[in-house]
Amino acid sequence: MPRAAPTRNAVAPGLGGRIGRLWLIYLRGQILCALGIGVLTWIVGSGLGLEGALWLGLFAGLMETVPHVGPLIATVPAVIVALWLGSSVIPVANWVFALIIAGVYIAIQQVGSLIIQPKVLGQELDLPPLVVLVAIVAGAALGGIAGLYLAVPLLATLREIVLYAQERRQRGPSGRPGPTDVAPPNDVE
Repeated sequence: MPRAAPTRNAVAPGLGGRIGRLWLIYLRGQILCALGIGVLTWIVGSGLGLEGALWLGLFAGLMETVPHVGPLIATVPAVIVALWLGSSVIPVANWVFALIIAGVYIAIQQVGSLIIQPKVLGQELDLPPLVVLVAIVAGAALGGIAGLYLAVPLLATLREIVLYAQERRQRGPSGRPGPTDVAPPNDVE
């Protein structure tokens, strides 16, 4: 009984499917970054005696997904809570504690932007962390907030298009191996 020829998608998924998968991977990476920042903020806030550290950490994680202004927005309620309630661990004046919390939030945001996000997104999308960092900076410079959001997945998409084109060129337009991939017959002298 003859077997049906495999479809092109069985050999290699189409370009659209590959790009869609990349964007889902990027979304998963963003969620992991937000989770990491939220947990880090919660742990540090709890260690410093910040009231409501769990909720403030959750809010910081959510705001991590908003480039530039998100971490700043997350800092405001934490500083207000620190100023109003002070620390349950560190014996300092409330205004001093509020300054400490502001500094801690800025430090966490820097760790997230310069270390966690490039590393996580780089691993998720199979891009070197330095390339991710450069893409984010270039995206911000060229496209503002939209550029920040789109730089890394667009870079991964461009890489996928180039890889797909190389695979197609090697296979030929029919999806079968091209002339350079076919071994010569053994009986040719």
